Amino acid sequence: MPPSFPPNSLSLRWLAELVRRHEERNPPLDDARVHAEVRAMAGDFEARVLQRAGRLAAATCWREAILRWQGRARLLFGVAFVLALVFGFAAAAGVLGDGARPVNVVWTLGGLLGVHLLSLLLWCAGVALQGRAPGGALHQGGLLGRAWLSLTGWLDRSRDAADLPLALAGLLGRGRLAAWGVGAANHALWFAALLGATFGVLALLATRRYGFLWETTILPADTFVGLSATLGALPGVLGFPVPDAATVAASGNAPMLAEAGRRAWAGWLVGAMVVYGVLPRLACALLCVVLWRRGTRTLALELSRPAYARLRPLLMPDSERIGVRDPEPAVMPRAQRHAPVAHGDGGRVAVALELGDELPWPAILCAPATASSAAPATDTSPAWTDGGRLDGREQRRAARERFAAHPPVRLLVAVDARQTPDRGSLGLIAELADHAQAMCVWLAGVDGGARADGDTPAGRLRQWREGLARLGFGPDAVLTDPAAARAWLEQGEHA
Repeated sequence: MPPSFPPNSLSLRWLAELVRRHEERNPPLDDARVHAEVRAMAGDFEARVLQRAGRLAAATCWREAILRWQGRARLLFGVAFVLALVFGFAAAAGVLGDGARPVNVVWTLGGLLGVHLLSLLLWCAGVALQGRAPGGALHQGGLLGRAWLSLTGWLDRSRDAADLPLALAGLLGRGRLAAWGVGAANHALWFAALLGATFGVLALLATRRYGFLWETTILPADTFVGLSATLGALPGVLGFPVPDAATVAASGNAPMLAEAGRRAWAGWLVGAMVVYGVLPRLACALLCVVLWRRGTRTLALELSRPAYARLRPLLMPDSERIGVRDPEPAVMPRAQRHAPVAHGDGGRVAVALELGDELPWPAILCAPATASSAAPATDTSPAWTDGGRLDGREQRRAARERFAAHPPVRLLVAVDARQTPDRGSLGLIAELADHAQAMCVWLAGVDGGARADGDTPAGRLRQWREGLARLGFGPDAVLTDPAAARAWLEQGEHA
């Protein structure tokens, strides 16, 4: 298996685009195990999309196809670089000739640098004008970019590699990243060609004897004197020899055959090749590489696309059922009930603990025949006091403080038996029992004679009985009939 792509790399985003294009034309590659693994990882939505693509690619050949494509692209670039060196050397040999004829310095320099300078100016103008122009990466990359992608795709015509160029174009098509990438390759090839031409000029000048001249019919000699001085200014700063005015003027009458003159013209020619050919292309190539690297570091997927938007609830859900995450301790913590108070002065009180909306309080205790009524009764029995609903933290705190100051003689706690008892509810019941002289729990909402099997309300009734039994509440202290609960609260007897 090939190695995984580095996080946040261009190759990984390329892979994500490849997966997106596949899922737009085929059924989605929804793998529950992969989605669960990605959800467990930290990171934003884009990072999870990239991780999902990397994991899905492990079961396909897309990663291998991308690696093959990159390898062939590097091979093509290497071959093109070597060919550019050879063509540059051959161009120098063709321009200078075999030494049988004198070298026209104007035509020689124009032949070696003319096309290069023209293409460089066109590239600069294109970069300046295409910044806001519409179009994809193939359009922005120009003819060289299209040819390179086509040739690389032709070398690998497998099914897995069919979408690689289009996926890359979709990834790079929103900005100028393609222009920088293709520009770097373009300038690098021009650099190779000009470097080969410079080496060719040096090799020919070192092994053959050339005479130099310039020719004109209508221009005065001062024009070439000024031109040679202007073009030789920057090379002269770098140490290249530059012919003086007398040498330039003498070369217009006959080929310069003097040793000093030939060396001055040779140095001027090589210096112009380096300063106006090799160095500009090298600088442009390095600039494009820097901009390419900066662009790839800030490159982001277009997450607004439908194929990516579909993944958001799968990879970044608003809520998730996590189940049991911590191991069960050897001894489970349990609420403990202590001894009740000996004397109470708070009367008889009834409270409700997390009753459902279908069980209006205190109507279900005052008038059980109308327990399903949504309007609570306003006339409660004078024999006991309504302590209210204990649903919130402040309500529970107030009830504990009240009962601690004035313990009830009899305290009835009504709970919704249709809900599963938890440690918080049982703990509160144990605390309330510590502040009452006598206490019963009324399991409201469930018929006490129902079968207790499975995950049914009757099954939860059994769980309530077991939980209360662990707190020390016997069967007589756990009531299911509203009449019995009211009778115990008012008279201290079970109906």
